[in-house]
Parts: sequence; structure tokens; C-alpha cells
Amino acid sequence: MLDKKHGVLLFLNSFATGLLSPLLTLLLLDKGIGLAAVPLAVGLHSAVAVVFEVPSGMAADRWGRKSCFLVSLALLLPGLGLLALGQGMTAVLAAMVFQGLARAFSSGSLDALVVEEFLLKNSPEALPKCTARISALTSVGLAVGCLSGGGVYALAGSLWAPLALKGAVVLALLVLGMGLAEHPVEREEGQTNPVALLASTLRGKGLVRALVLYSAALAPPLFAVEVFYQPRFTELLGGGAAGWALGTLNAGAYYAAAAGSVLGPRLVRRPTLPRLLAVTALLGAGLAGLAAAGTPVLFVAAYFAFYVIIGSTDYLTSTLMNEAAPPSQRATLLSASSLTLQLGGMAASPLLSAGAAMGTIPQVWLAAGGAVTAVMLTGLLMSLRTLKR
Repeated sequence: MLDKKHGVLLFLNSFATGLLSPLLTLLLLDKGIGLAAVPLAVGLHSAVAVVFEVPSGMAADRWGRKSCFLVSLALLLPGLGLLALGQGMTAVLAAMVFQGLARAFSSGSLDALVVEEFLLKNSPEALPKCTARISALTSVGLAVGCLSGGGVYALAGSLWAPLALKGAVVLALLVLGMGLAEHPVEREEGQTNPVALLASTLRGKGLVRALVLYSAALAPPLFAVEVFYQPRFTELLGGGAAGWALGTLNAGAYYAAAAGSVLGPRLVRRPTLPRLLAVTALLGAGLAGLAAAGTPVLFVAAYFAFYVIIGSTDYLTSTLMNEAAPPSQRATLLSASSLTLQLGGMAASPLLSAGAAMGTIPQVWLAAGGAVTAVMLTGLLMSLRTLKR
């Protein structure tokens, strides 16, 4: 079973992330920037995270996962301070740089540490239970954070309240994180350059490279839902008061993903690449359900079903990656997988934009669903042929 202290850290870390998620645009507008400048600020945050994603993973593998996790928390504090006390575009952009750096150093570091410590006390056969628990705690933490952030803001009537709450949670994480135990990871002999080591691993024809590429293929359907679910749901509501409903729907997606993470080990006890591809192909059906939903109730049902599948794929991917990754590269490869997911989303963005301009949101979802199902079934056939040889 997962160490209780690790479980608390995983939950609180995700909880802190979720606190400001539903309030970010309001926060940026409150700093005195215009609505047109909000995408620029958010884009800078994403760009910084993308640039430092893999280097931060390499740093975690080289100098310790605990150290990089603490660095990520320390970087959050000046970012929060700028959002609380700063004003104007300069303060906002500086805050986004700190937030992006914190996201990059957080990605993979805590998860890698938890997995390594788990494997020291348990057999590799128990790894699926660990990765399922990590996925579930992360999703639930994000959901509770979203609801809490919105609730605190509604009760206090001020953006200072959720900012102060996040600052307090980050300080608590710093104190708890300093007490983490971390056992040194054995380094591979004859290969000390982390860039060359990563390149060598990804050039191979093993499972790791397939999983990293898989993340890029998963991005388009995921981004298609995240980008278009709000306007589509609002349209189905008939333009009514959708604010509270969208907040609840957003939090519900994390709970649905957590449910998928919990169901995953029960439905697929032994993760394999073919089984991952087969489950991911079901996303096409989920997107078809969203496209066909003509009432808010049916839309909510299809939306939650989509994220249950996402949660199951997260459990399968995490288990397979942690099984296949060499311990000395675990954080690096988790970061590389996260990077390809973001790059896949960036590459899909212009296609999604063009699709929305030429057709309707349901049509875009049908196209994205058909594409992901075709790609996954093709990969499934190729992997099954490889296994037969």
C-alpha cells in the first residue's frame, strides 16, 4: 500500500494546483490586463513549462527527486506573491514565468520519488496498485481544489482568499517535503550524459519510445474536449446561467478520472501496450457520445464517461512507463511523456481551430474520435504482429 505521507503529499500538491484553476482568468484581469492579453500570459506559462519540462526531469534524476520537488514549491511562492501584490502586465508575465518553472520542476519529480520508494518495499508486481492510487489521488486532489477555490472565493468575495489558501498549502507542502526520505538511485555505468542517455533510450524500439509517442497521439482528442466542452454545454443549456454548472462539471471530470483510475486495475489487472491501445480506442466512442448528446443530461453523462476512460488510460500508461523506465531515467521519461502530450496538443490546436471554423463542435469531435480510434487500432494491430514474431 502507498505510504500515508506520500499519499498526503500527492493529494495536497494536486489540491494546491486546483485551487486557482477556475479563477485564473479572473486573477489576471484583476491585475489590470485586458481580456485579449490573457491568452498571451497563459501561453507564456505553457511555453516556459514546455521548455523546462525535460531538463527538470533530468535534474530530478541527477540531483534527486526530493530536491526538484522542493524547488518547484519554492518557485510557486514568488509567483503567488506577484499575483497577490503586483499590478500590470510586467507583474503578470513574471508570475507566469515562475508558475511555468514550478510546473516543470513538479512534473515527474514527486511521482518518481513515490514510485521508487514504493518499489523498495514492495515487489514490482504490486506496481499497478501504486500507480492507480497515484492517479486517483491526483484527480481527486484537483477536483477538491477546484471546488474549494471557487467556494472560498464565493464566500469571501475576494481573490485574496484563494491566493492566501494556496500560499498556506504550498508552505505546508514545503515543510512536509523537507521530511521526505529518498534513497539514492543507482546510475548506469558508462553513461553520465543525461541528454545522450535519453536519446539512446528513445532511439530504441522498446516500450518506452512507444509510450512517449503514445502521449502525442492522446493529445488531440483530450484537447478537443477541453477546448470545446464549455461553449457546447452552454449552448445545450440555452444560454442560461452556466457558470456554476461549468465549475461543477470541471470538478466532476477529475472525479470521473479518479473513478477510471480505480476501475482500471479491476478491469485490466495486467497492463500491456495492446490493452492500453484498445482502451484508448474507446475514446472515439466517448467523443461520438458527446457529439450526439442533445440535452445537458446526456452531455454530462457522455462527458463523465469520456473522463472515466481517460483515468483508465492514465493508470495503464503510468504503470507501463514506470515498469519500463530505467530507475536512473524515471523522472526524465515521465517529463518527456508529459512534454509530448503538450506538444501534441499544440500541434492539434490549429487543426481544431480550422475544424471549428468550417464545421460545428460535434463534427470536430466526431473527426477527432474517428482519428484517435483509427490510430489506436492501427497501433494495436502492429503491436500484436510484433508479439507474434
